Amino acid sequence: MFKEIFSIVHGFLGTVFLMAFSGAFAELVELTHHGARRVKIGATLMFIASVLLSISGGILYAIYRAPVPESARSKLLASSAPWVHTILMEMKEFTGMFVPVILAVAVYIAWRHSPELDSDKIIRKVLAGMLGLAMLVTLLTFGLGAYITKIQPL
Repeated sequence: MFKEIFSIVHGFLGTVFLMAFSGAFAELVELTHHGARRVKIGATLMFIASVLLSISGGILYAIYRAPVPESARSKLLASSAPWVHTILMEMKEFTGMFVPVILAVAVYIAWRHSPELDSDKIIRKVLAGMLGLAMLVTLLTFGLGAYITKIQPL
C-alpha cells in the first residue's frame, strides 16, 4: 500500500514539474509585463519539484532494489531481460540526478537577471535552453521509468 501511494505522489510531482515548465517556457517565448516574475516562479517550482522527485525516486529505488527475491530488481535480473536493469535502470538513476543541478543554475539566472529578461534576448535564450534541457533529461528519465515499470512493476 505504501509503495502504491508513494508512486502516485511521485507521479504527481512529475505533473507539477511539467506544468511549471510549460508556464515558464511559454512566458519566455512571449514575455509580457509581469513575465519575468512568472519565469522566476516557474523555474523555482521546477527546481523544487525536481528535488522532491529525486528524493521520492530514491525512496522508490530502495523499494525496487530491496535485497529479497520478491523485489522488482531480483525479478528483472532473473527474467529473460536482465538488460532492462543493467542498462536502462542504471542510466535512469544517473540521468535524473542532473535535472536539479541544471535547474539550480536556471533558477539563479532567472532571479539574478530578471530585470534584463525583457530586453536581453541572449539571457532569455540561455534560460529557455536550460529549461528545455532539463525537460528533455526529465522526459528521458520518465520514459525509462515507465518502460522499466511496464516490464516489471514494483
